[in-house]
Amino acid sequence: MGFGEAVAKFYTGYFRFEGRASRSEYWWPFLMRAVINVGMLVAFIAMFVMTGAGDEPEGTVLTGFIGLLIAYLLFNLFNFIPTLAISVRRFHDLDQTGWLVLVFVLINAFFIVTVFAQLIWYALRGTDGPNQYGPDPLGFNPELFG
Repeated sequence: MGFGEAVAKFYTGYFRFEGRASRSEYWWPFLMRAVINVGMLVAFIAMFVMTGAGDEPEGTVLTGFIGLLIAYLLFNLFNFIPTLAISVRRFHDLDQTGWLVLVFVLINAFFIVTVFAQLIWYALRGTDGPNQYGPDPLGFNPELFG
């Protein structure tokens, strides 16, 4: 199965969770989504570069960011259900239950949440003054300067 046929089958099987899907039926749409997402990432980077160079007025770049962000979200939201469906059919082709897809979705969601939680946690300011683990690394230490 070629690229065009696989992508067409991906979208015509939008809500079809029964049956089987071949490797090419799964991987061609995966490639299509990856190329589009990377293209949007490159566009984001180009906008950052333009903002830093001062070539465009800030309002124009902000409007571009918002438009690109909306396009990115809509594209991925639109592709969420058919991606689940093709993944279930691919598992069926491997003689596995499609419910395993849910396991992987939950594991990936947990990973994403923990990464963001760590980023937020590590960015928070520490407690002011000494605590049970020692003196404040940013504060005055009376033992040192007593």
